[in-house]
Amino acid sequence: MKSKRLCPICEMSEVDFLRSQKFELPAGHPLASGYDVVVCDQCGFVFADTVVTQADYDKFYAQYSKYEDAKTGTGGVDNPFDWKRQQETARQIADFLQNPKASILDVGCANGGLLKALRETGYMSLCGLDPSPVCVNHVLDLGIEARQGSLFQPFHESAYDCVVLSHTLEHVADAHGALDWIEKRLKPNGVVYLETPDASRYVDFIYAPFQDFNTEHINHFSLIGLENLVGAHGFWLAEGGQKDLTIGADMFYPAVFGFWKKADLPTATILKKDKNLRLKIEKYIARSQQIMNDIDLNIANLLSRNRSIIVWGTGQLSMKLLSETSLAHADILAFVDNNPINHGELLRNIPIVTPDALDGFDAPILITTLLHHKAIAEQIKRMNLKNEIVFLDE
Repeated sequence: MKSKRLCPICEMSEVDFLRSQKFELPAGHPLASGYDVVVCDQCGFVFADTVVTQADYDKFYAQYSKYEDAKTGTGGVDNPFDWKRQQETARQIADFLQNPKASILDVGCANGGLLKALRETGYMSLCGLDPSPVCVNHVLDLGIEARQGSLFQPFHESAYDCVVLSHTLEHVADAHGALDWIEKRLKPNGVVYLETPDASRYVDFIYAPFQDFNTEHINHFSLIGLENLVGAHGFWLAEGGQKDLTIGADMFYPAVFGFWKKADLPTATILKKDKNLRLKIEKYIARSQQIMNDIDLNIANLLSRNRSIIVWGTGQLSMKLLSETSLAHADILAFVDNNPINHGELLRNIPIVTPDALDGFDAPILITTLLHHKAIAEQIKRMNLKNEIVFLDE
């Protein structure tokens, strides 16, 4: 079949269909309510075949970034597991560069956790770039230079010894345009550090169904995919591999990383087909669907006993459940979320409210996250709410 979006790696349009992913989005949300997940026939890369433009994604991250809230978002220092991840990545970068005087630009810096960790290793010439003005202000509050912008907007002419994209490239619609932009920011002999989720190992780390097929992650990289992309721009891999990130108690996330340097002379690159990724993604889809089916049975059982419910959580899994399970037909009295950026938004024409707004509601509370459900249940108990608490995996 022909894709609507060219393959982000080899820019071909012949693909095979893997899955249709749907979302129930809040009113006015700038991204798409669904897309097909496809695999490129030529290079084996897996990506979201979405018609959403790079400008739409830039608008989303400038106005709707979930990373703005330091407590619920990632990329900062408040979450102890996320802070540990930032520290480990900073040490990795420092060990490779071996030069505390090196200048480093962190693109998609969120709340500045990696920059703060780099400063603690002795690196002082640091700058963050992020589309969200709130995130930029959080970084400035750390005493670190930061600018609002994206990979596709003009940037001051300072060149850097190292440009970092840590868990950013999977969000980018125009991957080759991103590499063009990065190249202009590098000094001679500069280094690019890239780190993304490792799509070849999604199936080994499933905590929620289709957690990696979301509104934001539209490129699914293995190390081969990264090598194909960056190699096409004349960079060679100096060091790279796989690693596991700790995201919670006994919870891990697969990542792939690499340090790339520009070749001294133009070299012909050979596109390598990733023959393994499709098989791994197909297994991931099958296992995720089993989990989704089990969740649907639990939701259907809840709805058979209760006419109305409250839904706590409006994240990526909730968006899927509202489109693909019995929750689509539920009488939902209110949506609740801890992230302030969601408060006041409308989902299915129902307001998303703060936890404090639940006083007086006596319907069961369905917690629609499998990652933070225990913490939310404890929060509900501390609030002295008497509502029945229902987990997705009961």
